[in-house]
Amino acid sequence: MNTYEMTYIMYPEQERFQKGKELLTKELKSCKAKVVKEDDLGERELAYEVKNENKGHYYYIEAEMDPAKIMDLEKTLKLSSEILKYLFIRKE
Repeated sequence: MNTYEMTYIMYPEQERFQKGKELLTKELKSCKAKVVKEDDLGERELAYEVKNENKGHYYYIEAEMDPAKIMDLEKTLKLSSEILKYLFIRKE
């Protein structure tokens, strides 16, 4: 099990943010990830337009999970209509 820092940018509307957060929770459970830390970073202005949005709601998760499951999680998030952008970083 490796520890990963994951940052997600979701749509700023509250209902879409909640749907995105529920999707993340469901996917992390299906990957058997152990969430160590969660932080809602709030709504921020984006440096450049993403999917016709100028603002995004940032969400940070630190979790321990199997490295083989990262690819499955990325596939799901890539197809999700609730997530604007995401970034996974392996923590040392």
